[in-house]
Amino acid sequence: MTVNARPMPKISLRNIGKQFVVRPTKANPQGSILAALDGISLDVAAGEFITLVGPSGSGKTTLLDLLAGLTRPDTGRVLVDGREVTGPGRDRAVVFQQYALFPWRTAASNVAFGLEGTGNDGVKRSRRERTSKAREYLDLVGLSGFEDRYPHELSGGMKQRVAIARSLAYEPDILLMDEPFAALDAQTREQLQEELLRIWRSTGKTILFITHSIEEAVYLGQRVAVLSSRPGRLKQIVDIDLGERAGTGDVRANKAFVEQRHRVWSLLHGEVLKAREAGHAKILPDGSAPDEKRPSSNGKAA
Repeated sequence: MTVNARPMPKISLRNIGKQFVVRPTKANPQGSILAALDGISLDVAAGEFITLVGPSGSGKTTLLDLLAGLTRPDTGRVLVDGREVTGPGRDRAVVFQQYALFPWRTAASNVAFGLEGTGNDGVKRSRRERTSKAREYLDLVGLSGFEDRYPHELSGGMKQRVAIARSLAYEPDILLMDEPFAALDAQTREQLQEELLRIWRSTGKTILFITHSIEEAVYLGQRVAVLSSRPGRLKQIVDIDLGERAGTGDVRANKAFVEQRHRVWSLLHGEVLKAREAGHAKILPDGSAPDEKRPSSNGKAA
C-alpha cells in the first residue's frame, strides 16, 4: 500500500532561538544577553493564513524579521519551500504597521516602486508595464480612481491599502504582516480585515499576520499561534473553525467565535500578566528593551 507523503510546508521554523546583546548603560555597565525566542518550531502550509499573538516583548516581530531574512537565528533553521532563509527575497513581502510610503510619489508610483528592478521572472518591466501592474493591484485593494493621489491626500486606511498593494505587486508567495491595522480606527480596521480576507482568497498567498488583538487573530486566522512571555516559546496552536466569513452576518457574535476567542484569551492572559510583572517591553533594534528590569548590585531586581 502506498502512503501519500505530506506536502512540504511553505514555511518551516525548526527549533528557532534568538538572543540579543543588550548594550551597556550606566545602570548595567557590563551589558547582558537578552533571550528573545527559544525553541520555536512551526510549520505553515502553502496558502494558509496563520495569525500570531503574544505579550509585548515576546518576540513576535523578531520572528517576522527572521522569516523576512532581515536577521538570522542563533539556533535552529528558517526554511521556505525547504530552502534555508539567508536574507531577504522577492518570494516574501513585509507589510509594516507604518505605511512607509514615499510622500513625493503618487499611490500608483509608490506601488510601482517595487517593480523597478528585475522581476521574479528575470525580466525588467517597462514604465508602462509597471504603471499597468500598479493600477491592477490598487484596484484589487479597492483604490481604483485614487492612482494619482499623493499620500497626504489619503486617509490612514487608504495608505495601508497602498502599502498592501505595493507588497502584492511584485507577486511574492508569502505576506508577512506586522500589526498592519493597529493604528487604524475600529471601523476602518474591520473593513480592512474583510478586504484582506478577500485578497487572500483571490490570490492564495501564504500569510503570517502578527497582532495584539485576540479578536483580530481569531477572525482572520485559520490557526492562531500563541507565544509565551519572553523568551518567546510556542505555547499552543489553536485551530479556528468559523465556517465561511464572507457572509452578511456578524461572525464575531457567533457562539463559535466567542468560544474560540475565549480559548485564545485563556492561553494568553497569564502570559500577559507574567510579561507585565517582569517589565518586558518590545525589543528595540539595538537589542535593548527599555523597561526590562535589570539586576542591581545586590543581586535583586532593580
